[in-house]
Amino acid sequence: MKKLTAVSAVIISMALTACSTPPPAPVAVAPPPPWAEPRIASLTAVAEAQGFEVQREGEQIRLIIPVDGTFHPKRTLLLPSGLAPLGKVAKALKDDMGSQYAVIGHSSSDGDRELNRRLSMERAQAVASVLMLGGVSSQRMSLHTMGEDRPMADNSTLTGRDLNRRVEIRLTPYPARSIALAATQP
Repeated sequence: MKKLTAVSAVIISMALTACSTPPPAPVAVAPPPPWAEPRIASLTAVAEAQGFEVQREGEQIRLIIPVDGTFHPKRTLLLPSGLAPLGKVAKALKDDMGSQYAVIGHSSSDGDRELNRRLSMERAQAVASVLMLGGVSSQRMSLHTMGEDRPMADNSTLTGRDLNRRVEIRLTPYPARSIALAATQP
């Protein structure tokens, strides 16, 4: 009986010692940089070399492609001078598996509202086609038309109307949601 009591005391003592040992301290792991951080510098360099503008809003990057100089003035055809710059943008985007893209067409308020929506959609489709030909996955791309609904400048001036005629490529982290090439509003 004395042996059993001595063994029990040793076991209880070992259990209490194990319970009183503090757990190991957690290892501090540096958080990854924000999603946009590693993308903004390289995309800006490519975009500015092509005459495009880049804007960052938090973890969203917008590449703004003006219609003037990129598309035929009265149609939705890309000019030859617009194809090469878009090809370089596609090359910069194609290997970025951490991004998804919304290609959004915009117009000025000149002319018929429905015609402006159609023109802005056709311009967005033209840009999306060049991106896909350049290797950007259609599975990570969506297509939208805003028409004249989201101007970035005053439509009462020639300069404002020129600024409002644009196609934007909006980059966001992937996979934020499942998307496919579709003609819907964001």
